[in-house]
Amino acid sequence: MSSRPNSARTKPFWPILPDCRSDRRSLWGAYASASPYRNTCGWAGKSLPLAKDDRIVRVPEPPGHPGAISADAPVLLVTELFPPFKGGSAVLFDNVYSRLGQIPVTVVTDLAPGCPTDERRGRLRILRQPVAMADWALATPRGLAAYARATRSIRAAGVGRPALLHCGRALPEGLQALFATWPRTGRFLCWTHGEELIYARSSRELTLLMRWVHRRAGAVVANSHHTAGMLKDLDVDPTKIHVVHPGVDAAHFHPDVDGSLVRSALASQDEVLLLTVGRLQRRKGHDLVLRALALLRDHRPRIRYAILGKGEERGYLESIIQELSLQESVTFVIEKEGTDLSAYYAAADVFVMPNRVEAGDFEGFGIVFLEAAACGLPTIGGRTGGVPEAVEEERTGFLVGGESPQELADAIGRLARSPELRHQMGRAGRARVCECFTWDRAAANIAALHRALTRAS
Repeated sequence: MSSRPNSARTKPFWPILPDCRSDRRSLWGAYASASPYRNTCGWAGKSLPLAKDDRIVRVPEPPGHPGAISADAPVLLVTELFPPFKGGSAVLFDNVYSRLGQIPVTVVTDLAPGCPTDERRGRLRILRQPVAMADWALATPRGLAAYARATRSIRAAGVGRPALLHCGRALPEGLQALFATWPRTGRFLCWTHGEELIYARSSRELTLLMRWVHRRAGAVVANSHHTAGMLKDLDVDPTKIHVVHPGVDAAHFHPDVDGSLVRSALASQDEVLLLTVGRLQRRKGHDLVLRALALLRDHRPRIRYAILGKGEERGYLESIIQELSLQESVTFVIEKEGTDLSAYYAAADVFVMPNRVEAGDFEGFGIVFLEAAACGLPTIGGRTGGVPEAVEEERTGFLVGGESPQELADAIGRLARSPELRHQMGRAGRARVCECFTWDRAAANIAALHRALTRAS
């Protein structure tokens, strides 16, 4: 596929791409004044600094204009990533948008086996349409047809009171929203998780499309300050960037969960149980934990390791286990139906996921670190991506480079030798989650940004 757009094939959208410009908007004043969590908790709830001379230069539509968005406009969330599909982004969208209070929310997401096409769940209306796109490119007949189909679904879902669109990513959802709201600017916001920026930059066409979406968006929400920095490096207007960290349900994930049944199946009470939760991907660092475990073979108390997740790296990890003779120390766990994830955290002593950058892929934030901390576990993560914002080094856990088995073994050994240190870091992690990383906090910040955008539109 050519990375250069073919204007003859992609009319009517492509000819306007080179000339697109966005309006500079000053949303921070309204957002900061509306958010109950502004600047109260370290990283949480902050936005990047705005230019002092930033101002709205677009002539606003007159009151009562048929396309005007009212102050109490509903949310139309467009995302391929929504339950029952698994993953951090799906968890984020489900938890944030089910907590927006009085703001009505309609979710347009992809079809899912066994799920109705029109479902109401609490305050959410969920419309499942064929909106998923295997290829984000536009400059082909197939790509144009896919975007046109998704645009029609979005417009059909938005019939009635004009809504502000919230997009799961800049591509493909943000481009779908751009077409659905054309020719108006600022009528949608985009989430950014980090990994998709790397993928989009692999293609000149995708890079151009992503820049176009960012220029037309009213705001860009980053899941970490690391991701926000990547957006700035892509020349996204800093006044549009707002950091909203993922959260965790601290009432669901807590230290008093009963994990005794899971524990009895994985380790004895006099052993130290390490746990990793997540898809088996190279960047998660499961292999590094195995090599560190081999260095701790003679450690007392004995250390066991439980790996919860599925993925393409299973065979590779099994080969390492055999190579290092770790069969008695490592267990692959398939989450049993009826057993809550919190029970696995409750059964463990230390959560470890020494993430690293692998072929440009990295951990955008890491909700699992917050879930583990909420359950009172000390956490060990990598120093890459957004993880240093989820793990406070030397207070709630340790950060490692993600390449040295010895460095990781030293961190594991410190925690394995000291129940007091594990308890101290676990308590600090739980307190930090409750103060800084709840879903209510994240939802309040999104609601405040939504209202600020509707007032500016």
